[in-house]
Amino acid sequence: MMPRHNPSMTSQIRITERENPASASFDTKSAAQILRIINREDQRVPTAVKQILPQIEKAVEIIVPALAKGGRLIYVGAGTSGRLGALDAAECIPTFGTHQVVAVLAGGRQAMFRPVEAAEDRPAQAVADLRRIRFSPGDVLVGISASGRTPYVAGAMRYARKLRAPVIALTCNPGGAIIRLADVAIVPVVGPEVITGSTRMKAGTAQKMVLTMLSTTVMVRLGRVFSNLMVQVQINNAKLRKRGQDMVAKITGASPSVAARALTKAKGNLPLAILLILRKVSLPEAERELASSKSTAEAIYKALRGSGKLRV
Repeated sequence: MMPRHNPSMTSQIRITERENPASASFDTKSAAQILRIINREDQRVPTAVKQILPQIEKAVEIIVPALAKGGRLIYVGAGTSGRLGALDAAECIPTFGTHQVVAVLAGGRQAMFRPVEAAEDRPAQAVADLRRIRFSPGDVLVGISASGRTPYVAGAMRYARKLRAPVIALTCNPGGAIIRLADVAIVPVVGPEVITGSTRMKAGTAQKMVLTMLSTTVMVRLGRVFSNLMVQVQINNAKLRKRGQDMVAKITGASPSVAARALTKAKGNLPLAILLILRKVSLPEAERELASSKSTAEAIYKALRGSGKLRV
C-alpha cells in the first residue's frame, strides 16, 4: 500500500504533479476499470477549456494583426508540450496553406521522435534557437509548458519580452512561473493526472485543444477559410484533389468536370480555380486579383457577388 501524503504538503505540489485520488491503486484495476477512470478524467478537459475561452480570444486578438502584417506565430515548448506545438504548426501548412506558424522544440527535430529531456533545462539554448529563426518584435511567441516552469520556455519568453514582442503563456498550472512573463495567460486547469505527473494525458489533451482552437480561429479571421471550407488546402494526393474539386464545384456551381479542369489549370490552387470560373479571366489575371485582395475569403466573396452567384 502506498504511504499517505500530508495534506499540507500536497497543497504545495503543482496541480499537474499531484496524485489523483480517482486513480489510487491504479495498478490493481482491470483493463475496463482503467479505461473508465481515464475516460472520466478526460471529460474534465473540455470543461476546463470552456472556462478559459475569453483568454484564448484575447490571444487571437493579439495574433491576427501580427500575422496580417507579415509576422509569425511561434510556438515554443519542450517534451510533450513542444511536440504538440510542432504538430499544430505542421498541420497549418496543408490545412491553411501557410508557413506563418512555426514551432521551436527544445532539443531540435530529434526531440520530436525521442526524448531529449535535458534540453528543457537550457534557457540560453531557447534564445539561440529563436535567434536562429530570426525571431523579431513582429512575431508572437506562445510559451507552452504544462507545469508552467520549464526553463527553456521561460528563457524564450524572457527573450521575446526583451524584444517587446507579444508573449502568450499556455500552462495547466495557475501558479506557473511563465504566467508572469506573458501578456495573456491561457490556463486550462484539468487537475492531477491519473498517472502522477504524466502530462501527456489530460494536460496534453487540453493543450492540443487550445492550440487547435487558437490557430484555427486565427486563420479563419485572416480569411484563409471560406464559409467553413478549407480553400487553402494543399492538393498533394488523390483524396485531397477530389475534395478540392468538390469545393470548387460547390462554391462556383460548376460541374465536377469544369471544376477539375479549372483546378488543373490553376495547378492545384483552389482560390485561383474558383476565380477562373467565376471571373472568367486568364490565370495571370486571377493571380493578380487574388494577390491584390485583403484575403482569400474576400476575393471569393467579391467574385461571387460579381458573378451574381448566391453566397455559400
